Amino acid sequence: MAGELGREIEYHQAIGSTQDRARERAAATGVMAAMLVVVADAQTAGQGTRGRVWHAPAGTALLASWLFRPAPDEPALVSLLAGVAVGRALDALGAPGARLKWPNDVLLGDRKLAGVLSHGTSDSSGGTLVLGIGVNVHQVAAELPEELSGRATSLALAGHTVDRLALLVRLTAELDRVAAAGGRAAALAEWRGRASLLGRAVEVLREGAEPVAGIALDIAEDGALVVETAYGRERIHAGEVTVTT
Repeated sequence: MAGELGREIEYHQAIGSTQDRARERAAATGVMAAMLVVVADAQTAGQGTRGRVWHAPAGTALLASWLFRPAPDEPALVSLLAGVAVGRALDALGAPGARLKWPNDVLLGDRKLAGVLSHGTSDSSGGTLVLGIGVNVHQVAAELPEELSGRATSLALAGHTVDRLALLVRLTAELDRVAAAGGRAAALAEWRGRASLLGRAVEVLREGAEPVAGIALDIAEDGALVVETAYGRERIHAGEVTVTT
């Protein structure tokens, strides 16, 4: 299995966070942890964006973190393109139609199916990039958090039967494709084609800054969201987007 993935696999029945563990391994073993994926059946401290917790009953989701060392150049763009890798993997496994919400959500219909959380470092060895991805696979409605009612889904709820191991294998291959410099232009074009926000009125909340309101026009070559505001075009590199119309 590790040979098929081209990575060392560290599996846990339960762990606090696969991303925290991947970061620990990178810090402890340096360049020897160049190709690693940490996988768990359950997380007790799973992480979402903006300090949220990722909830998933044991055995219902793909919960994994991929370590890249050295980090690919343009790590922010590679983090964005991880959503394309998820979409491609799902297409190949018979669950087509995934759409992407900037910067890191994967949707089926208008409901969140998966999320990407990234963390990068820089050092004399080329730095690291950890991509933590959670995909809701087998959850039934009662297993989704009450606060996400109407806003989240799983592959099972959408009528798809997908094996988590097969998804891990396919997603690993697709992540390596989008991380390679030669595959990014096509992946960015595909991101735009899967985008759920472009052309719509949005508000972007940014930590420590005023919200930005306008029309989401495009995704720039570096992964920034381009918004047409009343005062001109603005490039946004981080924030939480809400559709306002």
